[in-house]
Amino acid sequence: GFTIWVGKSAKDNDEMLRSFARKEDIWMHARQATGSHVIIRMRGMTVVPQRVLERAAQLAAFYSKLKSNTLAPVMYTEAKYVRKVKGSAPGSVMVDREKVILVSPIGPDQETAAKK
Repeated sequence: GFTIWVGKSAKDNDEMLRSFARKEDIWMHARQATGSHVIIRMRGMTVVPQRVLERAAQLAAFYSKLKSNTLAPVMYTEAKYVRKVKGSAPGSVMVDREKVILVSPIGPDQETAAKK
């Protein structure tokens, strides 16, 4: 029942954060690496199941420079703690209250193979 969005470019990342993310949504990004922003839509839910959090983090790692790593750190927080700094480069943000999860980068087509 959760929707996960992945930005495909720095411009998409900005647009997704500015126009689509709500303050209670979960925002994710590979830690200290360039890559896609990932949003988990909360739609009134208060808790994200661990399975959903891990899957979204795997996508954030996959769509980053950490794609070839065995394990990758992915930071996450509520979207209300992510802000664009005026004049900063596209896709660049400031993040407060981040947490980190360590996952294997797994793409959308690799999910089924990873479960076997």
